[in-house]
Amino acid sequence: MITETVVEEAVTEYLKGFNEANKYFLSTRDVFTARLQNYIIETKKYLEAAVIGEIGNNTFDHNFIFEENFPWGVYCNLSYKGKYITLADYGVGVRRSLLSVLPSIISDFEAVEIAFTKRISGRSPEQRGNGLKFVCETIRQNGWHLYFQSGSGSCSIDKHGIMFSEKTPVVTGCLVILDFSGEN
Repeated sequence: MITETVVEEAVTEYLKGFNEANKYFLSTRDVFTARLQNYIIETKKYLEAAVIGEIGNNTFDHNFIFEENFPWGVYCNLSYKGKYITLADYGVGVRRSLLSVLPSIISDFEAVEIAFTKRISGRSPEQRGNGLKFVCETIRQNGWHLYFQSGSGSCSIDKHGIMFSEKTPVVTGCLVILDFSGEN
């Protein structure tokens, strides 16, 4: 289970800023894909890898602008605190990604809720938008746990369902913590 303490520590590390010298920071999709392939070879956890891949690939699919003075790419720690998987980026975040398709979105909370519950894509007019729904359903069906934050909007998913909330401090891009142990 992902505790508030784990979330607070991950957010603190995120806010300090990851840089390209960090061994977990992957600046291109091909390096991320190679890291994910190694994870599959070492663990044989194909479904978990699909979840990690969906979230990590969003960094490269939806971010064409990154926060100034932060690196372009995804932070991908496959053994955070020996138990969790953490993904993070300093991109535009969910709200800015979806604003081009839904200009009426007024908050990060609303944007995160839409991203996980509605079939919509920040890459309109392409018919996409099922990736995070796949992540949500897979997490729930397998009794895993996910914490996701973009801006001040966050969601927590486990076998009991999905819960959305507002969080501080604000995250510029996205921060994700995954727990595949099934302890809820």
